[in-house]
Amino acid sequence: MNNTATNTKGALCGTMVTGNIVSLWYQSPTGDSSDSQIHELVCLSSEQAELVAKMHREVWGLDK
Repeated sequence: MNNTATNTKGALCGTMVTGNIVSLWYQSPTGDSSDSQIHELVCLSSEQAELVAKMHREVWGLDK
């Protein structure tokens, strides 16, 4: 797997775990803040949510 970070429009820019929910924050593909995206993933447990967030950060080259 190639974990090289690249700066692309619409890229994942942050994650947040609240209980068993992972929020994935994506940059705007146009550069405007009004069309950024936040996806929420419901996990089976808070441990799974932490793992899912960690995996997304690693793939997208984000710091914790």
